[in-house]
Amino acid sequence: MGDGAPTRITIWTDVAETADGLLTELPGERRVVLPLAQNGYSAAGEGNGGVEAWSLEPGRLEFVLDRPMAVTRMLRLPPTGKERAYRVILDLDTISPARYTVSARRDVKKLAKLETEMAEARARASKQLAGGKLPYGRALGGPSRHVVVIDAGHGGKDPGAMALAGGKEKDITLKAALALRDVLEKSGKYDVRLTRDTDIYVEHEDRVTLARKWGAELFISLHADAAGSASVSGASVYTISARGETRIDREATKNDWKIAIEDGTPEQLNGLLEDLVKRETKTRSAEFAELLLPQLQKAAPVLRNTHRNAGFYVLLAPDVPAVLLELGFLTNEADAKRLQSDKGRKAAVEAIAGAIDIYFTQQDRRLAAN
Repeated sequence: MGDGAPTRITIWTDVAETADGLLTELPGERRVVLPLAQNGYSAAGEGNGGVEAWSLEPGRLEFVLDRPMAVTRMLRLPPTGKERAYRVILDLDTISPARYTVSARRDVKKLAKLETEMAEARARASKQLAGGKLPYGRALGGPSRHVVVIDAGHGGKDPGAMALAGGKEKDITLKAALALRDVLEKSGKYDVRLTRDTDIYVEHEDRVTLARKWGAELFISLHADAAGSASVSGASVYTISARGETRIDREATKNDWKIAIEDGTPEQLNGLLEDLVKRETKTRSAEFAELLLPQLQKAAPVLRNTHRNAGFYVLLAPDVPAVLLELGFLTNEADAKRLQSDKGRKAAVEAIAGAIDIYFTQQDRRLAAN
């Protein structure tokens, strides 16, 4: 835009940001700076309508201006309808050089204070996530075994999908959960908990609440899929989607899923720390999903585009890495037979256990490096 018309900038993000558009001024250079607590990426490009160029670095988004401009409007919008991303919208209008200078002097102080607070919050989050007091899982010097929670999908009044040759999803997932528990416990490296070990129904929110109560470092919900076509087969893994993320805060408040923040943290940093923990939780969930896929491929077919995103309720814990694993399709004859056979179940369980071993080996190395 230009010629006196306002300039509008729209920023899409996968998590909520509370950034302000702050002005800075150096000799021959004017910028609008947005501190982004959640960003870890780098990029750059050219602009127009008063913006010469833009650059994105971890923690900061900058717009180089070709004239003095002020942020006259700023909106922060959550995902709505078909728009699945969060948005930050800025409107810029041309102002006098003198007014810009006054505003920039004020904003530079705000920017320095805000970036100092963000740096302190990152340091605290890093300490909590990599040692000392962890938001989830073990504290340093605590129990040596990793806590893994296995959730057998459905159960009791909820049978889930029905297999072509007979059999119910709730029974298949329970047998797989019990077998996975036995394999993990035999290794001696894990404290394994099951959300159910009999044919009972457990509410979705109770499954998540139990995982948090037990200090889960990893939550795996086992399911078996169904499709309209009998030819569809293969396993798939789900992690939280952008739309699902919009439900986390609401459900956390409803169920009192409070993120443990280190004692002594300034109150103004709590929100930033909580956001960092949620982002790290999402990252670790995706890391485990990516480790799980090649292990599953050794045991059985997998779907194309196997790592998927969804808003399943059991993925909503704000501070427990979680995946939902569809072991195969009960509407496919080969998958159904495989999942109901001892041999097929053993192969699937050993694949999952192998991925868990790799995941925690990586986490332990990360912990030792900090």
